[in-house]
Amino acid sequence: MSQPNHRRVLLLQREALDWLLRVTSGDATVGELRQFEAWRARSEAHAEAYRGALGIWQSLEVAGRETAAGGTLAAGRPSSTALFSERRIFLTGGLATAAATVGALVVRPPLGLWPPLSDLLADYHTVAGEQRTVAVAANVSAELNTRTSVDRRAVAQGEAIELIAGEVAITSACSVDRPFIVLAGSGRTRSARAKFDMRRGGGLVRVTCLDGAVQIQQAGTGLTLQASEQVSYSDSGISAISTIDPAIVTAWQRGLLIFHDEELSQVVAEVNRYWPGRVIVLDDNLGRRRITARIELARIGEVISYAQSVLGAKVRMLPGGIVLLS
Repeated sequence: MSQPNHRRVLLLQREALDWLLRVTSGDATVGELRQFEAWRARSEAHAEAYRGALGIWQSLEVAGRETAAGGTLAAGRPSSTALFSERRIFLTGGLATAAATVGALVVRPPLGLWPPLSDLLADYHTVAGEQRTVAVAANVSAELNTRTSVDRRAVAQGEAIELIAGEVAITSACSVDRPFIVLAGSGRTRSARAKFDMRRGGGLVRVTCLDGAVQIQQAGTGLTLQASEQVSYSDSGISAISTIDPAIVTAWQRGLLIFHDEELSQVVAEVNRYWPGRVIVLDDNLGRRRITARIELARIGEVISYAQSVLGAKVRMLPGGIVLLS
């Protein structure tokens, strides 16, 4: 490769990494996402630079997993230090600061393409599309939904876990004097003999009682939920109790997602919890289109087909499981 061409390749690689850092920052505007797509489609060289940038993210994922596992490396695999040394030329400009350490990226992974460090270090965790049931205490089982992380905790009142992120369905059969406790955000939920669902994300915790009764304490406020009742809370306070349809809340346990007159943007946000990559709606008007749908988790990709065939969306599939809808 001639020297001028070599410099052009390096320039495109740096641009690709800068773009990837921007669109995965969580602050990118729709306009910037469109500019990024236009940049990627400019030529095959631009597309190749984008694929190379994704390769670097994936290398960092491997290093991050090894770091979380205590630094154990597979035989013959380069260490995280070596990974950075080999790619030092790419980590310039805006990316260099953000990628100074592996931890900076595994703590806030781009587009949710791999679990954050808190998930990897949790006692129990699931990845995109995975569900599992574990015995978290005597007479207590927890069914973890997709992208969920749970830690064991020691409390004076009994056995406990902390829901770090995601969703969990708890079935408890404890004595009244030794209830089971779930910590989440600024609150705690106590149960003796009950079934309930808890979901945590975006600074909000939602608790749904499915059977029996659960007690919730949050910032000095206490209340009790009966079957088919639900509340949400955050650091700013707790909502009033509402009555819900338990079948919709627990649809994921039956392998389903159920939407009734929901905006596409909200449907996509839910689908992204299960999608091994990221679906991005580039058109605000498209995102506001409302749909009613029943989606099987085993066929989660049907939401893309629906958006294309029913809503007339244009679909662009990118490497790394990234899908653009416009």
